[in-house]
Amino acid sequence: MASSTETAFVSQARILLGAGFAALEERKQEINDLNVYPVPDGDTGTNLSLTLRGMVEAVTKLPPDVGRKEVCDAISQAALMGARGNSGVILSQMVRGAMDVLGEVEKFDADGLARSLRHATETAYRAVRRPVEGTMLTVLRDMAAVAGTAAAGSHDPLVLFEAAVKEGWRSVERTPSLLKVLADAGVVDAGGYGLVVVLEGMIEKEEQTEIPIVTRMAGLAALDGFLTEEESGEELSAFGYCTSFLLTGEDLDRQWLEDELSLLGDSLLVVGDGSRIKIHVHTDEPGKVIGIGTALGVLSGIEIDNMDEQTQARSARLGGAGSAVSRVDAGSDDPGLTQVVAVVAGEGNKRLFRNLGVDLIVDGGQSMNPSTEDLMRAIDEARAPSIIVLPNNGNIIMTAEQTMRLTEKEVLVLPSRSLQAGLSAVVAYDGRSDGSANARDMRAALETVITGEVTRAVRDSQVDGVEVRAGDFIGLVEEKIVVASADVTPVVESVVARLLENGQEMLTVLVGEGEDAVGALEALESLRGAHDGVEIDVHDGGQPFYPLLLAAE
Repeated sequence: MASSTETAFVSQARILLGAGFAALEERKQEINDLNVYPVPDGDTGTNLSLTLRGMVEAVTKLPPDVGRKEVCDAISQAALMGARGNSGVILSQMVRGAMDVLGEVEKFDADGLARSLRHATETAYRAVRRPVEGTMLTVLRDMAAVAGTAAAGSHDPLVLFEAAVKEGWRSVERTPSLLKVLADAGVVDAGGYGLVVVLEGMIEKEEQTEIPIVTRMAGLAALDGFLTEEESGEELSAFGYCTSFLLTGEDLDRQWLEDELSLLGDSLLVVGDGSRIKIHVHTDEPGKVIGIGTALGVLSGIEIDNMDEQTQARSARLGGAGSAVSRVDAGSDDPGLTQVVAVVAGEGNKRLFRNLGVDLIVDGGQSMNPSTEDLMRAIDEARAPSIIVLPNNGNIIMTAEQTMRLTEKEVLVLPSRSLQAGLSAVVAYDGRSDGSANARDMRAALETVITGEVTRAVRDSQVDGVEVRAGDFIGLVEEKIVVASADVTPVVESVVARLLENGQEMLTVLVGEGEDAVGALEALESLRGAHDGVEIDVHDGGQPFYPLLLAAE
């Protein structure tokens, strides 16, 4: 039976989480407006709010007599499963690490709170292999440093908390001096800003409570094994063998394994905990890699693939993909060796992905990023031994990578940053091949495609050297703004010219919904004569916000 102190902890968790969520909701659009790029997307404030809402709902459902460790575990799990977008994923990792500390401390005082922040900072930086200064990570580190000093001078956790929040605002103000893209756009980091908004909201609710603000302020740490998209483990490599396996044992040291295996190859992925670790590496010495694992525990799911083998010729393009014999029929009793989970917006786009053999589709994309839980539902439905996840949006890649540690299935995440790129990748998908072979071929397809977008700016901005006004049509090539105009025609002309400037022979176009798409399509059709040697393949995608999505190959 929980003690009265633990019962108070549940109550305080509800108060503080609710207060932080309310503060974030109130200033959500303010945070969204800080985003550097003026494109319609799953903005930082929205994603932080949705992630935090999942934590609030989880704590609200807990019985009043649950112990504090169970409370911390519930918050951690809710953050993990509810994380949306890059900012939400980073926040969820912070939550998990800090909750591990707060669930174990004997006394909730200034020292305990300071230790949780210090541990949060250490785990966050360790989890993100290439941390970028001028982001949420920097703001957290600066708050933790001040908290440590405050704890040495006072036992009052509220004094510590207030000092940390004040330093958080100062740190947010410094972010443009650390990150050039922020300085160029004239904004501060949106993730760090949102983080401090949440914590400040909690201070305002700290009234006559026995347990200080630690319950959700504890929401700051990270999950070991967190990877950025550059480290998803399937990039092109100078080494000959893609080697992967699951290592099961006791007291496994992930950092030691990383250090040892990094000497034998590249594209290294070491994800898991002290009892189960998933290992992936490109190496010329797979025997040595296997030997290191065997010395520590039991290996399963061993795969060694020769990456120098000739890549199979792709037998079908979008126009004939539906009849390709290599596809596994969605209704077949045999799911094959690999299934694909794809995040897709627009009914026409969903049909295209299904024609290419993808029967596990998660609704979402621009402006509404799916959560970890959304992706896990689709992964749980998969019956093949390997699953490839196509996020199809740069803001969903981190969310997708979280799924790899939440299932015993082999999950491979391809860092597709757009719908049109994902569609090009899935042309290379063969359900009868294993996950590693599919990941290799689909990644190779991603490497050959150049993407472009036409959309409207949602805010004034100056980015990539282009002056943008809210409401302008803007054109992007490889996610960089190249043109802005009140008229859609010059934007379409500029984007197409950039995509085809190196002699590309095929242009695939997904047409969105709404009146803007009609005008954009007319501008596109007028260009056919100027590009006689280019096959322009137009499809009704139906995606919102983006009149045209383009891919050149």
